[in-house]
Amino acid sequence: MSDSSLEQTKSQDPVDTGTAEAGELYIEEKATETSTVAPVPTAELEAKITVPKQAQNRAGTIEHLAARRPITSVDTSLTEVKERLSELRSTITRVVTGYRWGNISFEDATEQIIPLLNVGSIYQWAPVLVPFMLEIDRAGDFIPVWLNVIEQEDAPDLSPDANPAEMMIGRARRIAILMLGNYKTFNQPGQSRPLGFSRLGKSKQNSRSAPNVQDLAQYLGKLASDPNVSLYATQSLAKQATTSALQALITALKDAEGWAKVDIIEACLSLDQPRFYNIVLATGLDRVTGLESYIAVPIYRKIPLEGYLRGGNDVAPRLSQQAALIFGQVLQESMKPNPEQDALPIVFEHDFAPLANALFEHARSAPSWQYVIAIHRLATLMGRYWSDISRGTIREPGILEPVYACLPMMNDVERWINGPGRDVLLEALSSSDEDAFIPVVKTLGELREPRAISILINQVGSATTVSNREQAIRMVHICDTLARLDDRRAMQPMQQMVERVVDIAGRAARPKRRDNLSLDDDNIPGSIVYAASIRAFEQLNDRSSLDFIVRAANDFDPIVRIEVLEALKRLDPSGEDARSKTTAREALNDPRDAIVRLACQLVGQYRDTSTIPALQRISEARPEVASAAYNALRQLGQ
Repeated sequence: MSDSSLEQTKSQDPVDTGTAEAGELYIEEKATETSTVAPVPTAELEAKITVPKQAQNRAGTIEHLAARRPITSVDTSLTEVKERLSELRSTITRVVTGYRWGNISFEDATEQIIPLLNVGSIYQWAPVLVPFMLEIDRAGDFIPVWLNVIEQEDAPDLSPDANPAEMMIGRARRIAILMLGNYKTFNQPGQSRPLGFSRLGKSKQNSRSAPNVQDLAQYLGKLASDPNVSLYATQSLAKQATTSALQALITALKDAEGWAKVDIIEACLSLDQPRFYNIVLATGLDRVTGLESYIAVPIYRKIPLEGYLRGGNDVAPRLSQQAALIFGQVLQESMKPNPEQDALPIVFEHDFAPLANALFEHARSAPSWQYVIAIHRLATLMGRYWSDISRGTIREPGILEPVYACLPMMNDVERWINGPGRDVLLEALSSSDEDAFIPVVKTLGELREPRAISILINQVGSATTVSNREQAIRMVHICDTLARLDDRRAMQPMQQMVERVVDIAGRAARPKRRDNLSLDDDNIPGSIVYAASIRAFEQLNDRSSLDFIVRAANDFDPIVRIEVLEALKRLDPSGEDARSKTTAREALNDPRDAIVRLACQLVGQYRDTSTIPALQRISEARPEVASAAYNALRQLGQ
């Protein structure tokens, strides 16, 4: 986790929106076999990847983000590449044929093939190596070795920012998984082989070490549920495209979480089978907290949503509601700055006006919190783009025409949101629907709905324990929304809640940590709630909370201490309170570099000349934060 991206305390998007309705699933076998490898950066670029706040500390994050960045493909027409491949062909052919004929043992073949595949970034070389290896072993005699390579473990003790796919064993494992996509069946060692060259004794010896895998599709289906390798297993299943492979994908979809769920959804959509659409739509947003856009965007691009949004007797209510959540997520994504200046925002890639009309028409006849949230985002998007159009900053016909087409209904949309729409959200907030709580709380905060204040304060007052991350994230959204609603009556209940659920004294007695807590640390829920309450007090801008905030500067978790200094910068910008200056001075000795940088900024902001010796010492002894100390010294006239 980066210092500036505090995933432990930031709000997250809706998740766990329910389960699919029971129904019959038909699977057809796809005739053509194609395989694509997502373009990604080289290993040198990965150090520059910025991890999204909501996706940090999730298995597979570094690897999946790398897989979504552009690369320069390997040019096989270059002389040096041709020479390298020629050398590889000779060496790998000797290993494969040696194993096939029984001259090389199973273990030796595994040991020899792993370093041979360590040719460079897997994202650049996989599209070259996989067909290259298939030419050498079309019969699939080497499959047992591939299976054994896959069973190896990724390099141990990797740093949190390291990509296992760019380590030698990691590259080999992932190439091996991609190789399995080329074969539908295989013979276990010791069985008859197409070429008939194996020595029986050697084959039996090899079979004792080979993983006992009878069905490649089922094996890949299990790998598809592992977010560390799901990116490759799902590609192989989609490439096989057999009935067994498709069934394995759907089976994996039921229990997959996080990045594995993203990969499975993308693989299912790549198969172009409309019969998958209902199950993908119904379950797509389950268990993908923080990754909703990675699910919503491909679904929006592939599945025609208008019919689902309009509802009707032939569309299950859950499918309509999930379609509304997908559309709402895409609307939200379309309001973010587009890195590709010439590309249309995602929502305008389809005929936008019919989708917007279908959404609003069904919301008025069968209102639900999912539809209200989507319509709120529709109104926000329309307001933003209409403002830019009015100023003349947008002239793209692909945006102008759909926005103009939707303008006539916007007055009705505004009246509906401010009347029945808010009532639907308040009803959902008071219901027992756990799936609705977080997205509804966020939307009511954005709408500045005052009637939500008393409900949320009661939620804060009834909290007696926060024992897991889910409960903590729920409390984060409550605190953030109460701060956004700007009602200072919430301050005392929030402070009392923190004192009930967080061991403030016990945490302050522990040594201050330099690093973030590990993912399985039992103190993480407390840190999340503690930091969220400090941020809420900062937003409420009431200096009566200074005593509570200053005490938190002694917390052992650096995430909490960072929030303390950020709050002081706003609550006491000039350092009028002596406690603020003392806290900033003490933070200059913090073990966390990010906190020292903030402290340097703060003492400079406070014009605290008594810190000059400490700043001079920092500039000499801590090169990582020396620039921040120099800047503070300049502010202080040194």
